[in-house]
Amino acid sequence: MTSRAPSPQDDPRLDRLMARGGLISLPRPAPDAWPHGPLPAGEKELAVGADSLTASYCTFQGQRFLRAHLLLPLKGARTVLAFEAWGSVSEDSWQGWLAARARGEAYPGAFAWLANQLPGFDAREPVPCNLTAGPPGALPRLQPQPGTALARAQAQGIDLDTLRAIYAAAGVGLDTLFTD
Repeated sequence: MTSRAPSPQDDPRLDRLMARGGLISLPRPAPDAWPHGPLPAGEKELAVGADSLTASYCTFQGQRFLRAHLLLPLKGARTVLAFEAWGSVSEDSWQGWLAARARGEAYPGAFAWLANQLPGFDAREPVPCNLTAGPPGALPRLQPQPGTALARAQAQGIDLDTLRAIYAAAGVGLDTLFTD
């Protein structure tokens, strides 16, 4: 008699993950165009000449980027996958973000281009998004515009197999989701 190895689908930790609610985060350290590496641990800014990367914004060769959450709900769960991705914004939108930040107000939002290729999604064309304010004290939100695979995934949610595929494409094991 042979015993069957437990399937990843049978992992009780996934049931707890699905039930706990909240965000599970998959960060992108910088916009894909950024060539200078990630923000060093414990540092507030990585500056290389006129280029700058912080935890919330990036400037690179005259381009402006804002860090935001792109949320994908997990089907049948209270848990949401949050890509910490970057949106490329216009100079006017950048100035609006700076002004809102200086006044301590929520960012009013703007159009943005998704500035990261997200694991599990093969976007052949740049993904247009709406950048909106997040909850107080949280990152803004990227909402892919209709007609994109990311917009469909955001509207319909993703299943556990898709979550596994995203983590595999990111080169990250699902074990990183569990702290117990």
